[in-house]
Amino acid sequence: MVKKHILTFSFTAAMLFSQTGNTYATSYVDDILKLQPDISKQELLQDVRAFSVDTGQSEQIILEQIYTELKEDKAQGIAEKVAYAQTKEGVSTYGASGGTISVGAGTKGNFYYTPSQTAYLDHGHVGMYYNSTTIVEAVPSTGVRTISTTQRLVDSVGAVEKSVKTTSTNRNKAADWAYSQLGQSYSYNFATNRLTAHTGDKNCSKLIWSAYQLNGNLDLDVDGGAGVYPRDVRDASDTTLVRTIK
Repeated sequence: MVKKHILTFSFTAAMLFSQTGNTYATSYVDDILKLQPDISKQELLQDVRAFSVDTGQSEQIILEQIYTELKEDKAQGIAEKVAYAQTKEGVSTYGASGGTISVGAGTKGNFYYTPSQTAYLDHGHVGMYYNSTTIVEAVPSTGVRTISTTQRLVDSVGAVEKSVKTTSTNRNKAADWAYSQLGQSYSYNFATNRLTAHTGDKNCSKLIWSAYQLNGNLDLDVDGGAGVYPRDVRDASDTTLVRTIK
């Protein structure tokens, strides 16, 4: 399991970068930053070096994996948007708000997924039920917040509620932990959010992934890459469809 204390690396160590395959590595850095421009080059390289030290993989291979994951997530978002557009309702793109229908009541510890575009890529969006009528989620405008299920609007196509395959105790603890993160700032870093600490800034998928990592030792990431994207959480094997939101 990736260590979560990467921030202990010094600034000097973070800026060091292996010379092997440097031309290719630099290319991957530039390509990653084009797809995820809100993460700084320093932050990216710091996370990659920490992951390299922890796993023994070369930085070049890690960067290639990150870039591949970003490209695949982008392609999946485009494909799903095309499919949704062929329905009568279509699909909107939004960040912290938008959509056309209420997410509706749910069960504590469950999460919802809706198509959504945050920043530059269509990553989708996820939020957790803190109780049957309250959502806790991370959004760009306010960071980690709560919002009532009647006010939380989602798209009329592609939105689902899912449960996590674990005990009700773990689901309750995960929701309570997510709620404890209220007020944390938003992070646009999806590319390496799996490698960063559970504490501090976080985006929507990191909030739910960390909640179940810490409360159930579950890895709600369908591909186990360096980034945990909302669709990764939606499609994780330890989740079950509860309902299609309509």
